[in-house]
Amino acid sequence: MTPLHILACSSVHDLELYRVIVEKYPTNLITEDRWGSLPLLYAFWGDAPAEIIEFLLESYQALYPGYEFNWTMMVETMGRTDTPKERIENLLHVKQMYFPEQSISWEYLLDEFTRPSPVSFDGAPFQERMHFLVMCGMSDRVESLAFKVWRDHITNVIHTAVLQRNRDNSHILHRIRDKLVFFEDELPKLKEATTILEIALWKMKLNEKSHQDMATQKKIKTDESSTRQHCRVTCGADVVIGHVLPFLIAS
Repeated sequence: MTPLHILACSSVHDLELYRVIVEKYPTNLITEDRWGSLPLLYAFWGDAPAEIIEFLLESYQALYPGYEFNWTMMVETMGRTDTPKERIENLLHVKQMYFPEQSISWEYLLDEFTRPSPVSFDGAPFQERMHFLVMCGMSDRVESLAFKVWRDHITNVIHTAVLQRNRDNSHILHRIRDKLVFFEDELPKLKEATTILEIALWKMKLNEKSHQDMATQKKIKTDESSTRQHCRVTCGADVVIGHVLPFLIAS
């Protein structure tokens, strides 16, 4: 460990001491310890004051603006231990604020988090932390689902999943992923079904209009495209599809 690592691990944080170390030994910022961790990780892990986190981030941006952090490793390290959810949340928030273009391999992380761990976890905080991490890892896909009922369903499945500490929870993750894939695959089918329904109603309206004209022996020549457009607007598809769609979504 470098002096900056040790300071970030301490329970007492002196901003002036951080300034001195970074000024004298700036490479401490990007030097990994024997476990591959940066001082920034320990600052988040140990819940360092906001002014310390801000100073470190400003130092990175000033001295090493192009530095690529291993956010995946940092999230994995904190998620694999009894780190309170709020500290991981703070790490992810800062990452999004300062380094939004840098990536996190959530697929890898979720696979790792659902495997048995040699670390002895506590009960309720473990559940809360895991629910939070799984939600983070799937948030983009969940938010992209077309219907709120689907988004709510996946969110509820994640937050009610009974994850066993020190057990293999991969089957739960597979179930959630399978449900996501089902909803993602279902949207094109719904679009096709509603399109067919709209066309059928439109055709019925055209036939009805044609029969009405024949019954009244209407001789007035009308623009065909205008008639077709009028029939499409008035065929009732907006009402019928609006009532049928909830049943298609639910099924």
